[in-house]
Amino acid sequence: MKTLPSFTLALCLSAAATWGAVQLRNVKAQEAEKPAAGAKRPGPETASGEKPASEKVVLRRNEASGAVALISLQEARERLLTYKSIQAKLTETVAMGERRFRMSGTYVQGTELKIRLEYDVQVGGTAGRLLEVCDGRRLWTHQTIGTEQRVTSRDVRQILDAAAQQGSTQDDLLTAELGLGGIGGLLASVQNAVQFDKQWEQDFDGVPFVVIDGTWNDSQRAKFLGPNSKPDQPLPIVVPDQIRVYFQKDVMFPRRFMYLKRTPDNRSLRPMVTIDFTDIHWNEDVAESQFKFTPPDNVERQDVTEAYLKHFAKDKDAKPADAPAKK
Repeated sequence: MKTLPSFTLALCLSAAATWGAVQLRNVKAQEAEKPAAGAKRPGPETASGEKPASEKVVLRRNEASGAVALISLQEARERLLTYKSIQAKLTETVAMGERRFRMSGTYVQGTELKIRLEYDVQVGGTAGRLLEVCDGRRLWTHQTIGTEQRVTSRDVRQILDAAAQQGSTQDDLLTAELGLGGIGGLLASVQNAVQFDKQWEQDFDGVPFVVIDGTWNDSQRAKFLGPNSKPDQPLPIVVPDQIRVYFQKDVMFPRRFMYLKRTPDNRSLRPMVTIDFTDIHWNEDVAESQFKFTPPDNVERQDVTEAYLKHFAKDKDAKPADAPAKK
């Protein structure tokens, strides 16, 4: 089981995977559908890098260090723990070369790993839909691409118990990889994979934002390029070069995650994947039915729990014979 790169979303948005699957189905299509216009998002750039004329952005010259950025991210993670529920609309915009598309949906997070994420995507003549539901015990994934459907599930508590026996922490990379922890899991994934360079503040339509910015750390670059890669070796075309997170300052809530790619001339950065959270509601009552899922009768269900358990068993067997035993 490979660790998912954080830009493919700890929220299990699976942008690149969905894009690839839909593109294969539309290999004869002449042009992919462009994202709908007019959606207002909290940040200065659109997917094309342009600034909408109707949105006023004010930058402040109060740049801080990467160490300060890390403190801000940790503060944001701690704030998330104080909410009993989070409900929001989400939009994900993807721009890979000439291909651009937008996914939109909703995100609901409760306590004890309860999450519901659903979104729709249209590329060319094919529609896709993803539904992720976790009741705190079992995570269901229902993916639809055109007329094809796939349903998988995993026992997250069993997997987390196996991880704990190997010394893995529940709130970091494992929860990000499982698609658990929601926005908190995404922040944890970013914190573990990114070396932050700076922080600054800016106002967007009169709302103050704290912005942190960085690049992949050495450990994450090695996963993309291999252990013997050179520091200046360019990343694959499908991997972003830089990561930027926008926090609404008064609540330190992450309103935007932006993954940027350097242009071919290496002179500037362009947004590659942008995830926006809007219409956010905190601490409101959420019906338990939001975290329940009944698989359709006409679709085969695949339980992938065992694959995760084998991963941890393999790690255990791979330990050196002289490794100290845990007490």
